[in-house]
Amino acid sequence: MNRKLSDRWHGPFWVGGAIIVLLPFFVAIAFDWPRAPWVKGAGNFGSNMILAIWWGLGGAALGGLLWIKLSGRTMVESFRRWCGEKHQFHWMWFILSVGVFGLHNYLVLDGFPFTWLEKLSAMLGRILTGAVVVGCYWVGCGLAGALAPERMRRWPWVIAACFPFVILADFVAIVTWKNPIINLLNQLDEAGRFDLGANLASSGVAIPSWVVVLGFFALVWGIYLLCHWLADLKWASRLQPRRWILVIFLLGLWAGVWAEKYVGTNWKSRNALRWEHNVYDIHLTKGMEPPLGVAEFQVKFFPKSAPVLGETVAEDVSRPDIFIIMMESTRQDAIAPEHAPFLSHFRDHECQPLGRTWAPSNSTALSWYGLFHGVLPVFWSGDKASYLEEEQLATPAWFDLLKKADYRMEVRTVCDLSYRNMGATSFGSAEEIYQAFVQSPEGEIHWQDYYSQIPEREKESFSSALQSLQASPSSGNFHFIALDSTHYGYRWAEDFEVPYQDYFDGSGIPTFPSEEEIASFKRRYHNSVAWIDFQVKEFVDELKKMGRYDNSVIIVTGDHGEEFYENGSWFHSSSLLPAQTQVPLLVKWPKGTEAPPQPSASHLDLLPSLRDLLGMPEHQRLLGRSLLKPLEEERTQISFACNTGVSGVCMAWYRDGWVATFRWENPFSYEPPDKIHLDDIMSPEGSVIAAIEPAEWEKLLLEKFPDAPARLFEEFKLAVPTP
Repeated sequence: MNRKLSDRWHGPFWVGGAIIVLLPFFVAIAFDWPRAPWVKGAGNFGSNMILAIWWGLGGAALGGLLWIKLSGRTMVESFRRWCGEKHQFHWMWFILSVGVFGLHNYLVLDGFPFTWLEKLSAMLGRILTGAVVVGCYWVGCGLAGALAPERMRRWPWVIAACFPFVILADFVAIVTWKNPIINLLNQLDEAGRFDLGANLASSGVAIPSWVVVLGFFALVWGIYLLCHWLADLKWASRLQPRRWILVIFLLGLWAGVWAEKYVGTNWKSRNALRWEHNVYDIHLTKGMEPPLGVAEFQVKFFPKSAPVLGETVAEDVSRPDIFIIMMESTRQDAIAPEHAPFLSHFRDHECQPLGRTWAPSNSTALSWYGLFHGVLPVFWSGDKASYLEEEQLATPAWFDLLKKADYRMEVRTVCDLSYRNMGATSFGSAEEIYQAFVQSPEGEIHWQDYYSQIPEREKESFSSALQSLQASPSSGNFHFIALDSTHYGYRWAEDFEVPYQDYFDGSGIPTFPSEEEIASFKRRYHNSVAWIDFQVKEFVDELKKMGRYDNSVIIVTGDHGEEFYENGSWFHSSSLLPAQTQVPLLVKWPKGTEAPPQPSASHLDLLPSLRDLLGMPEHQRLLGRSLLKPLEEERTQISFACNTGVSGVCMAWYRDGWVATFRWENPFSYEPPDKIHLDDIMSPEGSVIAAIEPAEWEKLLLEKFPDAPARLFEEFKLAVPTP
C-alpha cells in the first residue's frame, strides 16, 4: 500500500521540483518582480533561458531523488542499470546535434581570413567542443529522465531537441548580422518585461509573435520526431554504445579540446586567435582566452554631466523654431542626387559644411540618447536600469535647456517608444513637459498593419506638425519628427514613383549574396530614401510658405548607418565601422548665423551648438563642441556599440580616415569600465597593428587621436602592453 502511494507521487515530485526552481525565472521575466540572485537582470532573456534549462533539469532530478529517499528506495542499482543501458534516440540526437554544431562552426569560420592550417586546427577544436557540449546536454537530460517516472522519461529530450534549431538560428544571425543569437534573445525583456512583438517590429519582421512561438515549437517537435525516425532505421542499431562508454568518450574529447587550444596558442596568429574566440560563445578552456586587445589602459570616464539648475536664456536672445528630422538607418552616402535630389541640394547650398559626420552609436536607442543627453552612450545602460527600478528619469539636457528657454516642445515618432525604453532614455519620464508626444500604439499593431502604415503615419506626423505650427507663436517651437521608412523592409507610399524599378522585392536576406543581390537590396533602400527626400521637401516648402524657414534651425540626420555587406554583415547594430556609424548631418541655421565649415561633426556636437545659439553659459562639461565656433583641425569623433557582435568592439574613435577600436569586459554593465583594451588601429588602407612593435601602439594612438583621451577620461594610463 505504501509503495503504491509512493509510485503515485513520483510524477508530482519530479514535476514539482522543476516548477519550484523555474518559478523565480517566470516571475522575474513575465512580471518583472524582484529577482532571485541566480536570475539575471532585464536584458538577459536568452541567458536566463539557458540558466532555466539547467535549473529545470536539476530541479526535476532533485525532485526525483527526494521521492526515492521518501519511498525507501536506493539509487545505486538504478544508476548502475542506467549507465549500462542503450538508447537509440539519444544517440541519433547526439549525432544530429554534433553535425549541426560542426556545420555551423565551419560556415561561420569560413568568412574569416585564416590560413588553411589555422582553419583546420580551429575546426578540430570546434568539433571536439561541439561533441562535449552536446554530451553535457545528453548527460543532463539523461539523468533528469532517469529520475522521472517511466511515462515522463522522454520529456527532457523535447528540451534537448531545441539545441539543433538554436544552433541553426545562431548561424543565420552571425552570417547575416555578425551577432550571435543570444544578443537578439537577450533584448526580448530589455524593457523590463518580455515583449516579442516590439522586438520583431524593430527588426523589420512583419510576423505575429504567436506565429514565431508556434513555429519554434513545431520545429523543435519536428526535430524530436526526426531523431525517433532515424533511431528506428536498421543501420542505427549498430550505433548504440552503453552510456558509461559515452561518458568516458566525452571526457577524452574534452581533453582533446584543451590540447588543441594549448598547441594552437603557441603558433596561431593574434588575429586568428582573437576571431576564433570572438565568433563563438561556447568555450571549454577557461584561462586560455586570448587577450581582449593588444594593449590595456587604466581609465576613468568623466561622469555624465547633470543639468545646471537655475540657468535661463537672456530675454534679448531670439528663440528660433527648431526642427529635427530623424531618418532611420540612413548612412551618409545615401544622400545622393540620383535618389535624394532635394536633400542633396539642401546639404550643398543651405546647410553648414560639416565634412564627415557621425552618430554616437550603431543603434537607434543609444544614438537618440547620445544626441539628447550630449554624452557618449556608455551611460545608457545605467540610466535604463535606473528607470526600470524607479520608473522615472530626469529630463535630458537638450529638453531641459529648451524648457528653460520657454520652448513649446512636440515629439512625433512612427515607432513605439516602449522598445528598449527609448521614450524614457531619450525624452525623460516627464512627458507632461511636451505639448505633443505622439508615438506608434503599443501592442499587436507591430505585426498586423504596422509596416503598411509607416508611410501614412509619416505623412500624418508632418501634417500634424504643420497644423500645430499654424496655431503656435512665430518662434520658440521645437519639433522632433522620427521617420521609419528607411528601416529594413524599406517602404514608401503606394502612389510614390520610385527612382529605381529594378529592386529587391522578395523576402528574407541572402546569406552569401552576389554583387547583384547586394545592389538590388541597395536600390530598394535608396527608393525608401527617395520617399523620405520627397516628404522633407514638402515639409520645407510649407515652412517657406508660412514664413518660418529663414529663421529656423532645421536638422536632418540619421540615427545610425546601414551596412550592405561591406564588412560581411547586413544592416546595423553589429559593428562600429563607418558603414554603420557614419550618417548624414544636415544643419541649416537661422539666416545670418555665422556657421563656419567643420572638417567633421557628430550628434554629440548638437547640444553644445544649441547652447551656443541660445546664449547659455558653458557651465556643463560636454563631450561635443559647438559647431558655431571655427575649428581648423579635425577632432576625434566617437561611437559606442549597441551590440558588440562577433568583433567584441565596444567603442570606436574616428579621425582623418583613421579608426581605433576598443573592447572591455561586460560592455553593458551599469557603470563605465575602468579598464579598456586597444583592439586595433586602422588606416584608410587597413589595420596597422601588425606592422608596428608593441612599444609604438600607444604612441600611434595618441598621434592619430591626440584629443580623444582628454575629452573622454579623467585618467588614461597605459598598463603593460599585451604581448
